[in-house]
Amino acid sequence: MQRFFWRNFFRLLVFTAALALWVCLAWVVVVVADVRLPWWMHLAGPVALHFVNRAVLRPGTPPRALTSRLRRAYVGVVFTSLFGMVFLLLNGTFWGVAGVWLHVASLAGLPVDAGHAYAAAEVLGSLGLLAVTGALAHGYGSGQRRVEIVRLEIALPGLAPAFDGYRIVQVSDIHLGNYMDADALAPHVETVHSLVPDLVVLTGDITDGVHHAPVTFPVLGRLRARDGVLAILGNHDFYTGADEVTALLRRYTSFTVLRNDSVAIERDGARLHVLGIDDAGLDWARGVREHDALPPLASRLPAGAAAILLSHRPDLFEQACALGMGLVLAGHTHGGQLALPWPRARQASLAHFMTAYPRGTYRRGNSILHVNLGLGVTGQPVRVFSPREITLITLHAPRDRGEHE
Repeated sequence: MQRFFWRNFFRLLVFTAALALWVCLAWVVVVVADVRLPWWMHLAGPVALHFVNRAVLRPGTPPRALTSRLRRAYVGVVFTSLFGMVFLLLNGTFWGVAGVWLHVASLAGLPVDAGHAYAAAEVLGSLGLLAVTGALAHGYGSGQRRVEIVRLEIALPGLAPAFDGYRIVQVSDIHLGNYMDADALAPHVETVHSLVPDLVVLTGDITDGVHHAPVTFPVLGRLRARDGVLAILGNHDFYTGADEVTALLRRYTSFTVLRNDSVAIERDGARLHVLGIDDAGLDWARGVREHDALPPLASRLPAGAAAILLSHRPDLFEQACALGMGLVLAGHTHGGQLALPWPRARQASLAHFMTAYPRGTYRRGNSILHVNLGLGVTGQPVRVFSPREITLITLHAPRDRGEHE
C-alpha cells in the first residue's frame, strides 16, 4: 500500500487538488455568497477541474512567458486550495462532534441553540479560509525571499587546537533551475563570502536539470573559501543524472565533489576529516537509516579523529553517531517550506511526515546533526515560517574531555 501511494503520489495529488479547488470554491459560493448550487454540480465540478488540472499541471510548461505566468498563478491557487480544504475538513470535524454533543444535551433536556453553533461553524470556516489564503500569499511573496543566517558554535570531539575557530559555511538545496537562476544566485554567493569561511560545503540538491548549467554553474563556481568548496549530491541531482552533474561541476567549478569519499584538511600537522556520501533515499520522501558506504569510510579514520559527515538526508544520524561522526550536516527537508510558528523549539511542518529530523540542530551523545532549511525551493516557490538558510558553523576544540555542544 505504501509503495502504491508513493508511486502514484502525483496522480493522487492532481485528483485531490481538483477536489480541493471545488471544496473551497463551493464554500465561497454557497456559504459566503449564499448562492445555492444544484446537487449535480457538486459531482460535475470536481470532475471538470480534474481534467483541467491534468491539462495545466502536466510536465512541460510552454515557453511563452504569459502562458508560463498564468500557469504558475493557477498552480499557486491549486496549492493554496489544498490547505484550505484541510482547514475546512478540520473545521467540519470539530463542529460535527460539537453537533453530536448538542444533540445529546438536547435529549437530556439542556437548553441548546444549534443555530448559533451552525453560524459559528460558517464564520470560523470563512475566517480560516481567509487566513490560509493570506499565509500562502505571504509565502509566495516576501516569505520565500527571506534568507536567515544561522550561526552555530560547536565543540567538535577530537578537534585539534589548530582548528579552533574554524569557520564552515553550509549551503544546501540550491535547486538551480526555474526558481533559482544566475541572477537570483549571485547575491547568495556574495553573502557566503561576507561570512569569511575557511570551508564551504554544499549538502546536495544542487540543481534541477542541466540545460541551464552553462549559465548557472559558473556563478555557483564563484564560491570561494580558504580550503575550497566540498559538495555532495542529493536526490534531485540523481534525478538529473549524478554522473552528468558531477562532470559539469568539475567543468565549471573548482569544487571537490565527494561521491562516497572523504578528504582531510590539514592545519599545523593536525587533520579535520570530512566525509561525503551519495543520496540513497528510497524516494523523495523516504530516506535510509543506514548507508552502505558509511562504515567503510569511517573505518579509515584514525581513532578519535575529528570527523564531519555530509549527508543530503538526515535520517542516518543514528548510524553516524555509532560510527563516531562528531558532526553531521544535512538538508533535503527545506523545513517543509510550510510550517506553523509553534511549538517554538521544533516548529510543526510538512517535513515531519518525511523524517524524525525535520529542521534545526539535534544532539545525541557526542554527535551533533544540523538540518539546513535550504537555499532554494522545490515544488512551489513558497515558504511560510521556513526561511531560506545559510549556516555558519564555528568549530571549537573541546576544553575538556567529552565536551560537546
